[in-house]
Amino acid sequence: MLQPAEPADPLKPFVRKYVQLDVSATDLWPVPARSVACIEFTFGEPYRIHHLDGSLVETTYPAILIGAKTHNRIRLELRGRVETFAVFFQTTGLQRLFSLPGNLVVDEHYEARSVLGASMTSLYLQLAEAKSFCKRVQIANGYFARQIPRAYGDRILDAAVRDVIWRQGRIRISQLVSLTGIGLRQLERQFVHDLGMGPKMYARIVRFEAAMQKKASFPDLDWTQIAHQLEYHDQMHMIHDFQSLSGESPTSLARYLDLLSSPAAQTSGRPDPQNQNDSPGSW
Repeated sequence: MLQPAEPADPLKPFVRKYVQLDVSATDLWPVPARSVACIEFTFGEPYRIHHLDGSLVETTYPAILIGAKTHNRIRLELRGRVETFAVFFQTTGLQRLFSLPGNLVVDEHYEARSVLGASMTSLYLQLAEAKSFCKRVQIANGYFARQIPRAYGDRILDAAVRDVIWRQGRIRISQLVSLTGIGLRQLERQFVHDLGMGPKMYARIVRFEAAMQKKASFPDLDWTQIAHQLEYHDQMHMIHDFQSLSGESPTSLARYLDLLSSPAAQTSGRPDPQNQNDSPGSW
């Protein structure tokens, strides 16, 4: 069972969504590219992390920090009852709450305490003792609200990131340059520092996520229609992006859409100019 919840209002510039997963399964799950970071707390049977190059098989930490991902490099092996509570951040939310450059965590995962401090252990214990998903959300709201900087405003990339999300990745880099008022090289450097990836890669991943969300929300849409709505050059271009970013074709990834599309889904409150029926939206 997958349960999502919105954060408290003061946290919405930083935290995108809380998601609890409670499932009994024996399966290998793909881990595609994703535009946001998260912290995942595991209370049930720990799962194993298989590196696709065969170099390593790890057992997940009780509290693990997972950076945004630019490609598929691992699969998750689930055995028995898996219970997790995940905190999905806004694109730069983790960085702003913890003063952590995105380029340090992109395509990586770490034991959360080693990066974010000893308070992660206390937070894990509180969440483990909570009797309900609602209580866990309350605990997380309280903890992350205490991390909000005393004074913060929009950073140079915030407007650009919002526009990429609103346009579902359908944007030219020249438009972002005009929007931010900075040069191309400075824009690229800022994206790499804050997000751990360049603006072109970020927009590409956002469009990939939008394609999964559209298919999950509207199963009757075929992939050709989705490719057209998201302004891929053609369906083969979209298929190539899926294979590059997830290691899977759109059809083979379809069985995982409910799990992969919901946590990272995001809207900016502005309507999708291509489809007025779009619905809003751990590894």
